[in-house]
Amino acid sequence: MKFFRDSLHVSLGLSFMVATAAPALLHAQADWPTVGNDPGGMKYSTLTQITPANVTKLVKAWSYDTGDQAGGFRGWEITPIVISNVMYFPTTGKKIVALNAQNGTEIWKVDLTTLGVQGSGAKYGVSYWPGDGAAKPRIVVITNDGFLLQLDTKTGELFKGVGKDGLVDLKVGMIEKFGGSYPPGMTPSIYKNLAIFAPASGEQGRFGFAGDPRAFDLTTGKEVWRFHSVPQPEDPNFGTWGADGWQDRRGPGSWVPMTVDVPNGIVYIAFGNATDQNFGGTRPGKDLYACSVVALDANTGKMKWYFQATHHDVYDWDMNAPPTLIDVKKDGKVIPAIAQSTKVGYMYILNRLTGEAVFGVEERPVPQSDAPGEKSSPTQPYPLKPPPISRVSMTRDEVSKISPETMKDCQAQYDKAVQMGPNTPYLMVPSLVFPSSEGGGSWSGASFDPKLGLILVNTRSLGTMGQLQPMKSSNILDSYAKRKIPFEDKDGYPCSAPPWGELMAIDANTADVVWRVPLGEYKELTKRGVPITGTANAGGPVITASGVVFIGATSDLMFRAFDEKTGKQIWATELSNNSVDTPMTYLGANGKQYVADVVSSGLDNFNMPKVAAGTDKIVVFSLP
Repeated sequence: MKFFRDSLHVSLGLSFMVATAAPALLHAQADWPTVGNDPGGMKYSTLTQITPANVTKLVKAWSYDTGDQAGGFRGWEITPIVISNVMYFPTTGKKIVALNAQNGTEIWKVDLTTLGVQGSGAKYGVSYWPGDGAAKPRIVVITNDGFLLQLDTKTGELFKGVGKDGLVDLKVGMIEKFGGSYPPGMTPSIYKNLAIFAPASGEQGRFGFAGDPRAFDLTTGKEVWRFHSVPQPEDPNFGTWGADGWQDRRGPGSWVPMTVDVPNGIVYIAFGNATDQNFGGTRPGKDLYACSVVALDANTGKMKWYFQATHHDVYDWDMNAPPTLIDVKKDGKVIPAIAQSTKVGYMYILNRLTGEAVFGVEERPVPQSDAPGEKSSPTQPYPLKPPPISRVSMTRDEVSKISPETMKDCQAQYDKAVQMGPNTPYLMVPSLVFPSSEGGGSWSGASFDPKLGLILVNTRSLGTMGQLQPMKSSNILDSYAKRKIPFEDKDGYPCSAPPWGELMAIDANTADVVWRVPLGEYKELTKRGVPITGTANAGGPVITASGVVFIGATSDLMFRAFDEKTGKQIWATELSNNSVDTPMTYLGANGKQYVADVVSSGLDNFNMPKVAAGTDKIVVFSLP
């Protein structure tokens, strides 16, 4: 096995850890208590009522219209949670809603603006804290204007025993020097009585607030720990931003859910990229912990290990997916691991106690930037297995051939840009970066079936053509940023050859691909005789113990079910808009299994044809 310090660092003191498998979920599970169901984000349910044999009988059980305007590139990226037959979620209209999960009737609805905040709930949903005996269970909300608050699960009443009248101001100690907003990047992960989160710090601007993950005690509202995402002089790995690149550095934060290994007390954080995202002249070095997955002691915030997937990022390759807890059975042992999908088009399978690459990783030379003052990393880490989960480069012959006109047009565009294989950077001349910020894995990350040992992940293979242009970083420093150049045919379809979106299953024990199929369809192309191409997608799959995989995510308005063992599509229904979410499933009080999906546009620039925005909705299905 090849293993390199360039990508990995391990702290001492791991021998005491429990080398247990991912949460087994062996008992029947009625609820969906976190965005990823279990703290490790497996997005797996033990429910078995809906099977490959009867999934075609699904009907709409109920729906809930928030009344909020849908639309935009991101859409409504949430996954509701269900606790004891009550569904909880935030809306874009600054409400927190509790519904009867069996029939969709409102139990309570809280307007956040009446509590003294102006933001809506943070990305992906809300969190559940079961209490500690003395405290009742609560719904934990972080708002995108930087407040932490807790609501009674039964009434929605604000708990006022922390902060100022129940509002913990997360901006304190973070924005005083530079001002501006402080948007959390995700709903918090809950470990014991701690709410753990990190801010979304953006991608441009040399100076600004730190992207540090922080933990707050839900019983006191006080900060318990803070981890420096840019190492300070007293920290390990100080100096990876150059001599002067660390002071007052904006970010890197995180904008995807965190995951937790509860038995071992470890929280896993996927960090975003360094600012400025396409030029590193002010940050010579590897820029730790940008573009890294970092394992922290959930009790103290002390680092256990890190793995950096992109050194000195100039590609916009932030870690855009949560690390998913999995098990690997290898060489007669069960290895507790994580599956980390990336924008780069690779999946890294890492021992979650040590950070070691289970199937090996090696540093390889990569093309260099031509931007004045840039010092590119000479190498980048490549996993030996699994194979790339999306395309990572493109030749002239790999343009789209959906028609002779498209092939001719796209080859002409290709000829105007530089493409040097994997890790081609943005340059001072037009270049084609593949899979780019529009490719690779999605924000949902991988899903894992602990029974079959299968990792499921949806990806997209879309290149970005661009060219570096001068800019002022933080309105002070000379820098560069990419200007995107359309790389599509006259009808708006991608110039790269299909499939443009895929769903695949990977054997966790061998890292081999079991199956991969196109995900999504442009019906107009199908009518023309073009094989199903797949579409851009965002969100992820949910797996049930009966072998049914549910996924929306595509830009064709469809909600689908696949046979987990074969990848065959076994059911689909058309929605009123795209669902750029991860669906969920639960057992109602009546003993019936339900599947819920969020409908809210998103990826609207990939819609062919365009659709009216409509409003944000939750749609729930069940057997008759």
